[in-house]
Amino acid sequence: MTPLNHESLVKTAYELPPLPQTVLLLSDLFADPNYKLKDVERAVALDPALAGKLLRLANSSIHGTSQVGSTMDAIVRLGSGTVRAIAVAMSVRPGHGMDLSAFGLTADTYWSHCVAVLTFAEELTAQRVADFGDEFSTAALLHDFGKLVLAKHLTPEHSEALRSGDSEASATDHESRVLGVNHAEVGGVVAQSWELPRDLVRAVQYHHNPSAFDHPMCHGLNIANQLAWRLESRNNELEQESENRTASMAALGLTTTSMDRVLKEGCVRLQETMEIYT
Repeated sequence: MTPLNHESLVKTAYELPPLPQTVLLLSDLFADPNYKLKDVERAVALDPALAGKLLRLANSSIHGTSQVGSTMDAIVRLGSGTVRAIAVAMSVRPGHGMDLSAFGLTADTYWSHCVAVLTFAEELTAQRVADFGDEFSTAALLHDFGKLVLAKHLTPEHSEALRSGDSEASATDHESRVLGVNHAEVGGVVAQSWELPRDLVRAVQYHHNPSAFDHPMCHGLNIANQLAWRLESRNNELEQESENRTASMAALGLTTTSMDRVLKEGCVRLQETMEIYT
């Protein structure tokens, strides 16, 4: 079977619509460690829907019991990482009609998985497992975005070959054999085309191979993804990537007990997070 044309994939990635102006403004602001909250508030004010989402999240039980009434208070409570993730989420969710069946997904199950990974990423941060960086939540939302790009290029033969699977190979290895590239690599190209931070780009690119980018964000993304797999009972994937999980657990100092705690606490916040991000 002929692999996908890599030049065409890269061209598609670079021709994707740019992120909304609000996201770009926020990214520029947060790139400066001395950014001013008033400037962030002005950027958020350009998008009333985003402001409403931030207020809703800031007033959810996830972030405490006291209520906030202004966008500025919501920004302060949530922090730059969550503000950016909410803004990105509003522009990268796939339409309901998108065909992701080659990956065993619908548009809804794809997004539910992304939000679950985000939730466990935020739980890892809340439990202070490591300093993952402010882009961790955004990386979680984008980790599988390459599947959306690949889906636009699949022939019926490619789709059938992907669906047939390979019980002895990981999903990314199977993708690479069939397509000549995998979704994590394509996702890294997309993140780079959007000029997102380098560590985020590489975390997305290597989240199925964290030893290739020994960074807390990459290891955290691998763990958050596998915790979502546990929630979804995707036991085959868990078995195939057990070595990566073991390596990332060691890099982050996680034990089986602490992993179970992250899963349990993440599940408590999952439904509310799902409602906010959908």
